Amino acid sequence: MDTRQSLFHYRPMAALALGVCAGIILFDILKGTWLFIAMCLLLCFFAICMKLKRSGYAVFFLSFALGIVRCMFPALALPIGIMAPFQHTRDVLTRITASLFGQQAPILQAMLWGYKGEITNQAYAAYRMSGVAHVLALSGLHVSFVAALADRLTKRCPIRPKFFITAALLLCYCAVAAFPASLIRATVMTLCALYGRVCGRRYDMLSGMSFAAAIILVADPSALFEIGFQLSFGAVLVIALLMRPISEKLSFLPDDIAAMIAVSICGTLGTLPLSVYYFGTIPVLGLFANVLILPIVPFVFVSALLISLVGLIAPGFAAAIAPIAEFLTAAMTSAAEMISSVSFAVRQASIPLSACLLIYAGYICISDYPLVSLQKKYAACAAAFAGALLCMI
Repeated sequence: MDTRQSLFHYRPMAALALGVCAGIILFDILKGTWLFIAMCLLLCFFAICMKLKRSGYAVFFLSFALGIVRCMFPALALPIGIMAPFQHTRDVLTRITASLFGQQAPILQAMLWGYKGEITNQAYAAYRMSGVAHVLALSGLHVSFVAALADRLTKRCPIRPKFFITAALLLCYCAVAAFPASLIRATVMTLCALYGRVCGRRYDMLSGMSFAAAIILVADPSALFEIGFQLSFGAVLVIALLMRPISEKLSFLPDDIAAMIAVSICGTLGTLPLSVYYFGTIPVLGLFANVLILPIVPFVFVSALLISLVGLIAPGFAAAIAPIAEFLTAAMTSAAEMISSVSFAVRQASIPLSACLLIYAGYICISDYPLVSLQKKYAACAAAFAGALLCMI
């Protein structure tokens, strides 16, 4: 049993993120005097909770008020002088990728550097309809590869310098990719996990996710309303909530295969309500597509990344070995196109926002986090899903 202290006390950290989100939403709804009254009430609730020693609620109400205050100021941005070298690096790398990989370059530009300007509507539709469009967005999958590469390069370094080198590489990667929300989220969560090792503390995934959300929203409150932010955090939320229970149900499989299938199931469950809400479609074969395509992604990403970096110093050699990554990318795209072409691969559907929220509430109810009996969890989950169905009628 792991008895080390948790890196975060997950309830206050989750309360912090929820409070900031609530403040941003309330700022978007209320104006003028009503907003001032709401802030006064929130600060009163904060004082009452502090008096009653309810620290979790106190953090929520304080961050609620601070979320409102934060929205009164513009989004933070790094100075142009700092970002210019990274933007130039991105331009150079996207040009090298385009010159090396021919027809597969648009997909690899998106996967490596976050540049989606060259992807055709047909190619993107194939990935979206098959339920694997997330492989084109820079996120945890990509950060894990960069972190693993940094770990190999710093294999003989002490653990603390290794952490700072990895952090520097990941932050540079974020800057080159122009700081997409999904990549920042994955980077912050990865660094929290690595810092937990440095300090000898246990990492809590839900707290790491909440901390990442708070950082992104403090920097730019409008990110809360972006589809990419919501899909990224929706997927990771369900992975944090349901990964362990689903993995246990798959214990008859080898650990690696069970983990891969569990992540695919959780990711699908986490993005499905929002995908239906925003796009009006259900990728029926999404789980099958993820199980089929995700094992290919590491080979595509690593091979294309290394070949692109080699292209900086030895273009001829990089061009000679580029067909390896081209073949793997073509196989991945062909699989997505094959699945999306099946007649029943996509079904039209619609769902109101209230039903979306109730579905996520059901996920929370059935997870390990509510400290109640299993019967009460099932009852609460059933009630949430029943409410979602009523909202859709």
